[in-house]
Amino acid sequence: MLYTAIALVGYGNSNVFSMCFATALESMPEKQNEVSGLMIMGLFGGTIFPLLMGFMSDAMGQAGAVLVMAVGVIYLFTYIKQLKTA
Repeated sequence: MLYTAIALVGYGNSNVFSMCFATALESMPEKQNEVSGLMIMGLFGGTIFPLLMGFMSDAMGQAGAVLVMAVGVIYLFTYIKQLKTA
């Protein structure tokens, strides 16, 4: 069950990037280079999460890593409310 949950979280997170990227390009097609650069910077910034999860896991056990992921999920849920549907 744990491996299935991890796979579903990874699959869901991979879809979030493509949806945000497509929405950003649709809203500002004249600034494709800037939007692309910002999205890739965000993707690179996402590499910080595993590091933080490792530190929190060492400090608090597995609950610490889950807490870091929960913060990211809460942020995404608040961000998704701001997106306009086409």
